[in-house]
Amino acid sequence: MIEKIRITNFKIFKNLFLDDLHQITLISGKNNVGKSTLLESIFFSNCYFSAESFTTINTIRGAANTLRTDIWKSFINAYSKKNSFEIEKFENGIKINIAVELMDNRNLIAHSLLDNTNFVDIQVPGKSNDNRNITHQLSISASDTENKDTLQYFVKFDGQIQAVSNSSPDNPLRNCTYTNFISSKSLINQSFLAEMLGGLDIEGKSDYVIKALQILDPEINGIKTFVQNGVIRLYASMKDGRSMPIDHMGDGISKLIVICTLILSNQNGLILVDEMENGFHYSVHKKIWEAVYEAAKISNVQVIATTHSYECIKGASEAMGENRDFGYIRLDNISDTISAKTMSSEQLKIAIESNLEVR
Repeated sequence: MIEKIRITNFKIFKNLFLDDLHQITLISGKNNVGKSTLLESIFFSNCYFSAESFTTINTIRGAANTLRTDIWKSFINAYSKKNSFEIEKFENGIKINIAVELMDNRNLIAHSLLDNTNFVDIQVPGKSNDNRNITHQLSISASDTENKDTLQYFVKFDGQIQAVSNSSPDNPLRNCTYTNFISSKSLINQSFLAEMLGGLDIEGKSDYVIKALQILDPEINGIKTFVQNGVIRLYASMKDGRSMPIDHMGDGISKLIVICTLILSNQNGLILVDEMENGFHYSVHKKIWEAVYEAAKISNVQVIATTHSYECIKGASEAMGENRDFGYIRLDNISDTISAKTMSSEQLKIAIESNLEVR
């Protein structure tokens, strides 16, 4: 699990340090203080070795993946001239540093000579293999106390991202925690979900998903999978014998089944949830958090979520009590710099009971 993280020059963050992440961590703050960006940085720190990490983050944001230089430029703080960002994290007691540098073509030649990097397979059909075929280069290096990983990405004129690395694919640094990002814009992938639910059924864990769904609709007593015209559809089995399509039962049902299924399916993993409160009535937040915590303990999963909602914060506090597995962080923008205020579960409970503003 990630215990601490420092983010430097990444999007809105100049230098943000979080020193007290827990198995369950809830993050809040006003608009545009970087709640979603914080989740993106954590996601990137676990997926930096995949070119899809950049396009995935843009897709989560609803931004276009143009495969031009700005696909990377947008990750740099305020489009600054520094052209780099760093993420330092402590995970399971190990300090890991990830440094990312964006270089233009002038630096490309010099860097290749200094680093003796093997620029193989940078071929564009019908064109010669020279620097004019490369529009931009991104250099990534990662290290811990025992290992080092280097990776370079290239955007080519034919609209492809290509990676070249001096490191082995078996490098321990690439054995990252399996990470899922549930955004406020996430759509339910019923085929993927059906496969995971089938696995949970075999493991005897599917009842935990049903129990969670009953928080929102007590009449649900099971989940069925149907194939219609080659398309997999999920249905909720109701106590009166009816079968209801999951995607017709409201956003809350769809979101909760995704959250609980991902937590229970990814042993020792990390689940990031943006805008946790979306789709849930204020009266059920406590029970939702109880279900999330139960699933997280079963699978030893870390859950980091964001919210704007006081009711969501209050529900988490009531569900977790003074549990040391829970922590709360509020992000603030002070003099154009984002900072973090950390509260323990006990401190948050006292603040809420004292009617203090905690969002």
